[in-house]
Amino acid sequence: MRLILLIPLLLLASCVTKPPAQEMSDARSAIKMAQELPGQQQNADKFLQSAEKALEEAAAAIQVERYERARNKALEAKRHAQQAARLKQSKHK
Repeated sequence: MRLILLIPLLLLASCVTKPPAQEMSDARSAIKMAQELPGQQQNADKFLQSAEKALEEAAAAIQVERYERARNKALEAKRHAQQAARLKQSKHK
């Protein structure tokens, strides 16, 4: 019975112990896309700066093997970059 409970916990732990490579890549791509969109919009720039900061924090978390924090920061960076892109696009419509 204990073995049955232990296996899912081990599987869950193995998922968390890997660096968030895909999330970091997605965040970098979202930031690059937002940077390349035409136009200047103050709120978009704030979101873009926030995305870049979150990505830096994610990279720092990876260096100290805090992978869950790194994953969360990378996802935050992606969300902020996407918001910056939406704001830039809304000003050009």
